[in-house]
Amino acid sequence: MSNIVPSPKGPTTNTPESFSRPEGRSLARRQNAEVARGLVTATRIQAAGHVAATAMHMTSMLSREAAFLADGDPQTAARLNFIVDSFADNAAWEVRQFRG
Repeated sequence: MSNIVPSPKGPTTNTPESFSRPEGRSLARRQNAEVARGLVTATRIQAAGHVAATAMHMTSMLSREAAFLADGDPQTAARLNFIVDSFADNAAWEVRQFRG
């Protein structure tokens, strides 16, 4: 992944000339903090997407399996669908934990 704000190896070249040396260091620290915050946010979003995709896949797989196993029996279908719905509730709760 490329850096949003390139970090030079030597003296900071993107500091305005009117900045004092301490102001330049403060600017660099604040820029680094923003880049780090962006990376953490992007990682959190990727993790939430992975959990959501896995939950959707597993829920659909379980739903198909429940329909197959019920084999037309309404009582068995109700019992199996309860289990699938319980899983889906748990999976949705996990996805919601990524808020904030």
